[in-house]
Amino acid sequence: MPASSSLPAWLAQAIAALAAGQTEVWAALYTEDAVHEFPYAPEDRPSRLEGRDAIAAFMAQLPGFVRFGHLDPVRTREAGDEIIVEARGHHHRVSDGMAVRIDYVWFITLREGKISHFKDYMNPLQLARL
Repeated sequence: MPASSSLPAWLAQAIAALAAGQTEVWAALYTEDAVHEFPYAPEDRPSRLEGRDAIAAFMAQLPGFVRFGHLDPVRTREAGDEIIVEARGHHHRVSDGMAVRIDYVWFITLREGKISHFKDYMNPLQLARL
């Protein structure tokens, strides 16, 4: 499983949609019964979202407090229907425009071209600054 320094095109387009505030584009990537997990989520934040509707509702809140920027560097490994992404997000907090860096490690499982499981390891200390 060789590493790549770029995201798969479909995921890059979805990240661009998030940056444009189009959270519905992101949610459309998921199967109806998908699961999105945040293993290191703080106690006051959700650690598991079940179903595309719950994922969409969660994502729809994000533009209210974070303006997505770009990911750099990116390291991606693909093996069949599984993808591992390591990335650093360069975003801005909506409340005051402050730059926020968030490190990500994603384990993504696809089923028939859609995300069925997304394990989202992000640094909760970085998230707490939002």
